[in-house]
Amino acid sequence: MRTIAIINKKMRSFKIITIVFLFIVQNEIVAQNNQNTNKDSFPYINTAYKPGEYLKYKLKYSFVSAGYAEMRIDMEQIAYDWYYHVKAIARTSGLTRRFAKINDKYESYIDITTGMPIRAVRDINENKYRKFNEIIFRRKDNTVISLNTGEHKVPPGTLDILSAFYYARKYIFKNELKKNEEINITTFFSEKLYIAKIKYKKTEKIRTDFGKMQCLKFVPVLDKDTPFKKEDDLQVWFSDDGNFIPVKIRLNVGYGTVKCDLKEYKNLKNSIGMPFKRIK
Repeated sequence: MRTIAIINKKMRSFKIITIVFLFIVQNEIVAQNNQNTNKDSFPYINTAYKPGEYLKYKLKYSFVSAGYAEMRIDMEQIAYDWYYHVKAIARTSGLTRRFAKINDKYESYIDITTGMPIRAVRDINENKYRKFNEIIFRRKDNTVISLNTGEHKVPPGTLDILSAFYYARKYIFKNELKKNEEINITTFFSEKLYIAKIKYKKTEKIRTDFGKMQCLKFVPVLDKDTPFKKEDDLQVWFSDDGNFIPVKIRLNVGYGTVKCDLKEYKNLKNSIGMPFKRIK
């Protein structure tokens, strides 16, 4: 019975880190919407990423390898227009896969001019659990159309869970952030609007597989709605090099630590590890 309990905890940990990687890591977007009610009309000059970018992460529970996550960017033509087609997947591997077969996939089609998504796909495959949904964004009337639940009214500038990450890399991280500055986000996820909060703590150098790297450190804002009891229950580090990619995530789950570390990258827009110079 003890062995089964440990396995179940590992399965839950892997699902938690998957959500962290694809949701909480991306919680920096709506600060811009607080200043501009509709970002759709603003030009989207991208300096943080480019087509062909590929990121791979290793997921671990304490000292046990649990699986990996990947993110990539392609270009795709729809009718007469071209869009970024971004994909993120998370899979268990090795011994963990014997007990938790997880194959989760997220996709987003992003307007290369505005940075706003026009379509998002969520394809969840976890043991015997299956869930598929497709979302269409209608910017003119601020609605989304869900394949599963129909039409929903949303605030201007609402993003899906995946496009929010790429939008934040362009519009949020390049700004000068103050210590303990709080940033809110609104995304449409799992048939609902989600508002989450994250706090910038500091810029620091950390050890990575690619040497010491200067990073922006974020933690959750603690309030009655957060699932975390302490700030250091979740810690996320983004490279402060113009790419603004997550390089390390640490999640305390009470009975151990779930880790997510960057292990491989290709075709970044900027040189990795080169400090980003902000205009003050």
